[in-house]
Parts: sequence; C-alpha cells; structure tokens
Amino acid sequence: MLSVGLIGQRTALHSMVCQSILVLMCLICYGCGGLSGSEFVFDDTVAIVKNKDVNALPTNWTAIFTHDFWGASLLSSDSHKSFRPLTTLMFHCEYALLGLTAAHMKFLNLLLHCVNTLLLWRLVRSLYVVEINGERWAIISAALFAAHPIHTEAVSGIVGRAELMFGMIHLLCLLLTVANAGKHSPHSICLILTLTAIGMLFKESAVTIPMSCVLMDYFQNGYYHLPLKDQGKILRTRISYIVYILGTSALLTARLWWQNFESPKFKEVDNPIAHNDHILTRVLSQQYLLVMNIWLMLCPHWLCYDWALGCVKLVTSIWDLRLQGVIGFYSILLTALMNFRRLPGMMLGLGLMIIPFLPASGIIRVGFVIAERTLYVPSIGFCLLSIYGFLYWYDYNLHKTFWRTLLQTMLMLLFAVMMVRTRQRATDWLNEDQLFKSALEVCPDNAKVHYNIARLATDTGNNTKAFQHYHYAIELYPEYEAALMNLGNLYREHGQLQTAEKYIRMALQVFPAFPAAWMNLGIVQSAQRKYDQAKISYDKALKYRANFAVCYYNIGNLYLEQKLYAEALHHWQHSVTLNPRQPKAWANILTMLDNRSLYDDALRISDQALLHLPNEMSILFIRANVLGKLKHYVEAETLYKRVIQLDPHNMLYYSNLGVLYHRWDKVQEAIEAYRTAISINGSRATTARENLSKLLKRLEREAQVNES
Repeated sequence: MLSVGLIGQRTALHSMVCQSILVLMCLICYGCGGLSGSEFVFDDTVAIVKNKDVNALPTNWTAIFTHDFWGASLLSSDSHKSFRPLTTLMFHCEYALLGLTAAHMKFLNLLLHCVNTLLLWRLVRSLYVVEINGERWAIISAALFAAHPIHTEAVSGIVGRAELMFGMIHLLCLLLTVANAGKHSPHSICLILTLTAIGMLFKESAVTIPMSCVLMDYFQNGYYHLPLKDQGKILRTRISYIVYILGTSALLTARLWWQNFESPKFKEVDNPIAHNDHILTRVLSQQYLLVMNIWLMLCPHWLCYDWALGCVKLVTSIWDLRLQGVIGFYSILLTALMNFRRLPGMMLGLGLMIIPFLPASGIIRVGFVIAERTLYVPSIGFCLLSIYGFLYWYDYNLHKTFWRTLLQTMLMLLFAVMMVRTRQRATDWLNEDQLFKSALEVCPDNAKVHYNIARLATDTGNNTKAFQHYHYAIELYPEYEAALMNLGNLYREHGQLQTAEKYIRMALQVFPAFPAAWMNLGIVQSAQRKYDQAKISYDKALKYRANFAVCYYNIGNLYLEQKLYAEALHHWQHSVTLNPRQPKAWANILTMLDNRSLYDDALRISDQALLHLPNEMSILFIRANVLGKLKHYVEAETLYKRVIQLDPHNMLYYSNLGVLYHRWDKVQEAIEAYRTAISINGSRATTARENLSKLLKRLEREAQVNES
C-alpha cells in the first residue's frame, strides 16, 4: 500500500510540475510585463472601442443578440454576419466591471490561453497510443501549443477572445468524447451538442466540434483497425454519429435562420481571390492559401495582421511553381491515409487540423485572405501531428544515442526560438504603430497596410507621413475607395478643397453607393459655399444609409452656415437621437441654447448628454459656462476644475475659470487663473489678458481710494 501511495504522490507531483512548466511558458511568452502599455489595436477598435453594444450602459440585451460582432444589425446589408453575442457580452461585462482598458482584457486572453494549454495536455494524456510515449506526446504537444507564435494574434489581439473560447469548448468536448469512448452515453452526446451551440455563440466555427468528436471517438475506439467495409458500416449506423450529424445540421440551420439566410457581402479589398472572375484562378489560389496557412504554422517567421492586398499573389496558371507546395501537402495527406492503421496519431492530428479550419478554407466566402487567429484551434491538430512525428522518429532511434541527443538538442532549440519569436510578436501587438511597421516588413506591397499606417499618422498629426502612405496605397490599388476618400479628407483639412473634391469623386466612381464618401463630398462643397450641391450630396448619403447620424450632424452644420438656426438645431437633435455618443452634435446644441440665453434648456439637455458621455470635456465645459451665468458658482467651479484635470493645458478652461472667479468676486483666484491661461498660450489668451488688466487696474484704484 505504501508503494502505491508513493507512486500516486509521484504522479501527482509530476502532473503539477508539468502544468507549472506549461503555465510558465505562457507567461514568459505573453505576460511578465509584456502587457504593460497595451492599447486597443486594429479590429479591437471597431469590435470594442466603437461598439455601443460593448461600451454602453445599461446592457442592451436586444442589441447584443441581434447585432453582429462589429455592432451592425445582423440583417443589415453592411453586416459581415459574424454573430458572436457571447463574446460581445464578455467584453461588455468586462467594461461594466473594470472599464475599457486593453491591458486587463489581454490578460484575460492570456489566462484563457493558459487554460487551453492545460486542457490540451490533459486531452493528449488521456489518448490511447502504443506507437509512442503518451506522456511525452502530451507535455511536448502542449508546450508547442503554449509557445507557438501563430497564436499571438488570438492571444494579444483582444478580438481573438472568440478563438480562445472556441478552443476551450472544442477541447472540453474532445475530453468528454475520450471519457465516454466505448460507452453509450446520451447525456454526453446532449452535453456536447449543447456546448457546440454555446460555442457557436462565441465563434461560428464551433459548428465543426461534433465532426471533431466523431473523429476522436473513431480514434479512441480503435475502429481504424477494422476492415474498411466494417468501418463504413459503423460510420453509417453508430447512433452517436447520426445524432451529431443531425444536431450539427439543426444548429447550422438555426444559425442561418437567425441571419435570415442572407450571405455577407465582402469587398474585393477584403478578399481578392473570392472576387476573381476566373474559376481556375480561384481554385488554384485557394489551394495555395491552404498550404500558406500550414506553412505559417510550420515556419511562423513571416507574420502579418492583414494578408489582404498584395501579400499573396493570385495563382493564375497550373505551371505556377508555388503549386509544388500544394502537391506536397496532398502527397502527405495521401501517405497518411494509406498508413492510417499503422500511424493513427498522424491521421488524428491531420483531422483535428483540417476539420476546425473548414469554415475558413474557402468553401464559403470569407472576408479575409489569411487570418492568423483562425489558426488557433487548427494548430491543436498541427501540434499533435508534429510531435507525434518527432516522437515516432525519436523512438525509432532508440539505440542510437547520438541521434537521440541531437533530436533533444534540436527540440530545445526549437522551443527557445519559438518563445523568443512569440515574445517579439506579442510586443508588436502592444500598439498599432509597432503592429503596422511589422506588417510593412512582411508585406511591403499590401495596400491595406499603407492605408492603416496613413490613418494612424493622421490621428497622431503626422500629415506628411499620412499623405505619403495614402498615395502609396492608391498606387498599389487604384480602386481603393476608402484610401481615396481619406486622402480627399486630408486635403480638405489642409484647405485644398478642389483636390479634396477630386479624390472623393474618384472614390465615388469606384463605389457609387458609398455613403461616407457622399457625406464627405457634401462637407467639401459646404466649405466651398456650394450649399445646394452639398445638400444633394448629403441626401445621397442618407439614401444609401438611412440612419446616418454623422450625416445629420453635418446637415445641421450646413444650415448653421446659412443661418437657418431652427433647421440646424432640428438636425443636430435628430443626430443625437440616432447616436447619442456624438460629442460635437451635443456641443453644438448646447452652444446654440447658451447663445440664445436658454439656460434652463441647456442644463436639461446637458444632463441628457452626460448620461451617454459622462467625461466629455466639451459638454462639461459648456455646462460650467451656463451655471456660471446663472450664478451657480460652486457647481460651475467644480465642473471647471474637472475639465482642467482632464486637460490641464487648455488655455480656454483657465480663462473661463478666471471669469467665474471674477464674477464671484474671488479676486486672487481670478488673477491666478488668468495668469495660468496666459502662461499656457499667451498669443491666444486675449480675453484673459484684457480681464487681468481690468482686474489689476480695479485693485489699484481700490488701493488708492483706501489710502486716501
């Protein structure tokens, strides 16, 4: 009994050490200070920062379960039909509890990756294999999964949460399948289908989970040893397999019904292969993409956040040398099929690599060329396959000490290189500047990379760089309507209105039903005082997007320039009704009410605005001005100090605080506020300088009177 107890203790200690090593590897790759300074990058901005379903309170349950992952209505023609309400709900709960911070969201992604790594280790340990050492297969496969650089986008990109949750549910279902192998367990089948349904609400690709479970059950029960005729009979008659097929069909039908059986409409810029007119080119290019995805897992040196335009050239001929890789892949697949009885682990790994990848493989139209995060779950099969092959070779050289030592050394070197590369890649994902630069090194001819660099440069005020990369993006892809429009907007901001109009019209020639371009054309025409033409452009924008809140805001500005104040106010109010998170529209409404001395209305409207934008400085500032005019000095002072805390280098805030103290007869405080305003920007602080001069002269006169 003692020896049994000691064996149990050693087994438990071994398990604990293995799990600790795996978690430590994950932390070294992604954590340990690697999350400090994290920002929302690339798709995170659209899916989280700008998504009202995520960052609006109270929780809008209807919106979460009727909108797509990016915040658009699932039934809208603009929707990508990516229905992931539970992922969106996770983001929303994090926002409600911890605020909108990238670091804690990425940390949760890291924890999920750790959990998935441990689940994979546990899964492989439970598999029945005789060709290789199962314990070694488990720990090395899980270690490769923990450290593989291809996972960086899923772990470091917050929207990769969908992949991580899909991976977790996928592994749990495989563990359930292994635990119930050889048993007739209706509860297990129902639970797996339920988990599949839940998984589909995190990521659509979870619909493939029952197929993976069929493969795992087939492997665990050793059906591959039977004659092919008997195997076919089992596949056709086994109740659990039939239930899985029917359940998957039902779930897929329900999913399509929820989106009204409509297909997403992607642009050529998103996936040039799917939009190509030639069938041969599409087929050959898609086959080459399959090999490219495998190559990225095999050699993850060239990693890019976006592989859309210019990264992968189309394969237009059967004589293209790149097809050698396709031939090689299908040769390996054929070899595995021919040896599936002798090397079942190879077939299991290939199956678990291929099945979860099917939705992204081109059998349905998708909005990307290569998306590295979609390889997170297929890489489970890749890790199993790779380490199975390594251990088979390692055991084959059982009596060759030199070769075994060499293989061990190479394996350790591989893990060191993988961890360094993953750490480096995780650093790239900390902010958009580093991410876009890294993409430029991999895909210098990718128009979307140049477009994103230009967009970021515009946001940071580097207009020279923005002009350069917008022009380069258009040179690489002349029909890039978004780049043409943004370049036009940039010229407008620099006062070159005719050039701006030229580029925006070019964007509309490429895509006539482009609502944002029509709106921006209206802005340019309004700046040229072509008010009638501007109104026509705005109307066309609303024709293509009926509830275009920003467009209504700009129509309000158009009426303001024509001094049609009632019309302007009406359109601004309609704008915030459609989208209450528009600070400029609220500010214009409040400014107009303030100028008309409608102070009570201004306070009432500002209360409504602050419900949606509680920390918006422009709204707080105007409210403080109104309160000051109503002689509510204490409340006004509190608001001025609040906006100064948010923006301590704003001259106007200190100047108006000085005016408040001046009215309040707090002379020393007024002088101090005026002087601070002048010190921040003396050339523009004209009002502060004049008021300070008047106040000092008043004090001087009062001092002379007191002396006399």
